[in-house]
Amino acid sequence: MKKNEDGTIVIKFSIVWFFIAIIIIALIVSFFKNYIFATNEEETETVVAFEQNQKSVDVIEVMLENTGSNKKMVNEKREVPFTTEYEENPNLPKDEQQVKQEGKVGKIQVTALQEYQNEEMIREDLIESTTLEEAVKEIIYVGTSEFLSKYKVHIEDQMYLLEAENLKKEASEESETICQIPRYLNVTIKEAGEEWIKVTYNGKEGYLKTTHITSEAVTPLITEKNRIATLKNNLNIDLDLSVPSGLTLSDYKTVFSNNASDKNKIFEQNAEKFYLAEQKYKINGIFLAAVGIHESAWGTSKIASDKNNLFGYTAYDRDPYNSATTFENYEKAINTVAETLSLKYLHVAGTVIGEGLTATGIYFNGTTVKSVNIRYASDENWADKVFTYMQYLYNKL
Repeated sequence: MKKNEDGTIVIKFSIVWFFIAIIIIALIVSFFKNYIFATNEEETETVVAFEQNQKSVDVIEVMLENTGSNKKMVNEKREVPFTTEYEENPNLPKDEQQVKQEGKVGKIQVTALQEYQNEEMIREDLIESTTLEEAVKEIIYVGTSEFLSKYKVHIEDQMYLLEAENLKKEASEESETICQIPRYLNVTIKEAGEEWIKVTYNGKEGYLKTTHITSEAVTPLITEKNRIATLKNNLNIDLDLSVPSGLTLSDYKTVFSNNASDKNKIFEQNAEKFYLAEQKYKINGIFLAAVGIHESAWGTSKIASDKNNLFGYTAYDRDPYNSATTFENYEKAINTVAETLSLKYLHVAGTVIGEGLTATGIYFNGTTVKSVNIRYASDENWADKVFTYMQYLYNKL
């Protein structure tokens, strides 16, 4: 404000500010006049919708960025390594390892403040950590058995006896004997020890001294001795004759060679024929040969010599020689009798033998030499005589 010479007051900037204020008030009124305010007569509910922020703002992170800090806030999933524990196991070879429990990596969600220098993290402060998956500890067995290591075997492996041994109920010489295990036969190892081991043999469980026991790794030829010993051990009067003997062609040639009673070498020369008949007709070939040896007196009988009939096949008591079948050669006789015994005596009706052969079972009474005796031979002692020859041949292995 300023006075003129005549006394009037001059107003400059005050009038300007006055008009500015008037304009601001007008704008405010204009803005709010478009809104309807609630009255007592009618209430209007105003709903305000907020759009969700699709990308949340980490306030701390923004602050760190705006201040030019060398620190960084992270929120991430991380793996937690599992720990490993070792347990001694007396049923594993010494120093051998075996996983008892698989380890599993865990997972956590972390929030951490990291500090960097020259783009390399030099410090991290953990602010928050949440477990997502627990880590699972790995457990590893470490073997301590000198015995298993020496023989290169594991639990459930086969071991073999170098001498006959008694299977004991407990690990003691004074303990009750369960049974005797013959030489070269095998057992299954169940628990290791240095002086005694726990084993199973033919369904029986007990203890054996380790003095006369070995393994294939230590004694490579023991498995072949075991095979032969098992064949001999399984031979008995009740042996199932409806299955092959288990002998190899080499075994057949061995048992039919160098028999003083086989004067004409008939059985020696036909060893392979008996072996092949066993495979084709599902019959124990040694039993088949024993029948031939008994009926033909090692091929020296007149029926065998004149008719190539080693088995007295169809040689009925009323007239054995004339009723006996004449065969073209010994091979025909072997195959005919093998087929007859298999289809009629040793298998029940309907059993498929192979190559279009199905058993009729018309004379079936069982699968042992005694059961065949019932309908095959009138001599009540026939089974015992035949079995004696079977024993003789098996013992030549």
